[in-house]
Amino acid sequence: MKLFYKLLILLFVATGCQSKVISEDEKQLDLYFSEKHKLNLQDYKNYIIVVISGNCGSCTDKTIKFLKNLGDKKNSKFNNINKIVVIPDNNAYVIDSLQKSDLKFYIDKTFELQKFGINFDKNTFFEFKDNTLVFQDVLYLNNVDTVAKKYGFTL
Repeated sequence: MKLFYKLLILLFVATGCQSKVISEDEKQLDLYFSEKHKLNLQDYKNYIIVVISGNCGSCTDKTIKFLKNLGDKKNSKFNNINKIVVIPDNNAYVIDSLQKSDLKFYIDKTFELQKFGINFDKNTFFEFKDNTLVFQDVLYLNNVDTVAKKYGFTL
């Protein structure tokens, strides 16, 4: 009987105590969006966040091409996914380039992201499914092509 209880406890520990691990970036993004934009990311089930760093010119051009494909309203594969882009307020070029897309823009005025501990040197991509971070990568030079290919786009 003791063996039965030990196995039962072991089974409980193995299955019942698994908790969601939240990365530091995810915590900081949650805090930024809730405090600055009154947006609860948990209200979305599936979403993509792209943070434009403002530090990279050539990789931002590739990122814009990728985001145009991702935000194309005709692309039904991504219609049920919320697409959020954070852009520094000194980068109107990105906003102008993506105006007619299915992307939701948040302007990072006076580099508020840094005040929330978010300081990406490169454009950064996050994908969440069922409110869980499933993919994160930088959109930098040839890496933009690799990420775009993962989502079915050729740049």
